[in-house]
Amino acid sequence: MQKVSAGPAEGKTRERVRPTREDVRARVLGAAAEVFLEHGYHQASTTEIASRAGFTKGALYSNFGGKEDLFLALVEQEATARVEQLSVPGRTGTVSLDDLVDGLLGLTRGDRAGLVFAEFRAAASQDRDTAARVAVVRRRLVASMAARLAAEVAAAGLALAVPAEEAATVLVALVNGLGLEQVGAAGPLITRDTLLRVLSGLVTAPEEDA
Repeated sequence: MQKVSAGPAEGKTRERVRPTREDVRARVLGAAAEVFLEHGYHQASTTEIASRAGFTKGALYSNFGGKEDLFLALVEQEATARVEQLSVPGRTGTVSLDDLVDGLLGLTRGDRAGLVFAEFRAAASQDRDTAARVAVVRRRLVASMAARLAAEVAAAGLALAVPAEEAATVLVALVNGLGLEQVGAAGPLITRDTLLRVLSGLVTAPEEDA
């Protein structure tokens, strides 16, 4: 945080605190996450986001080009957090298939963030420029997840049976699809054992050197 002198008063120097650009972005992103989750993408307003963050709309627009830019920044932040959540080591010190299944099932329960993104993505499909921006974000995040997945599968002494980016795409599709299917359901729609069997097809024992 940067301190800015407000000038002397009664023999003392009073200071006011000016938030850094990083502080402003973090507070706006935090407020945006709350507002988008509460109202959905279309009903959320930049006015409410700025107010909840404690800034004017000018501060919001000086850091983000608009609601769409802000939402895409949140998508990247949320996706990164999800990759981290799926990569928490289990008792063995590495991420096992069992850990991955538990992580995926956890993400599909009450996945409000996923539903809001589905709303945004459906609208983006009607606009070529927005769809292209979503595709760029998706490719970057899937590539990051693929690299993480390949490294952790290798650390577990296994190998991917399919290309890493395709395996990552399958995982993303499972989370997104199950989250949508779960809407209105009274309980889980897929058992842990079923998901474990599905994901088992993605890994195999490593080939031994001849």
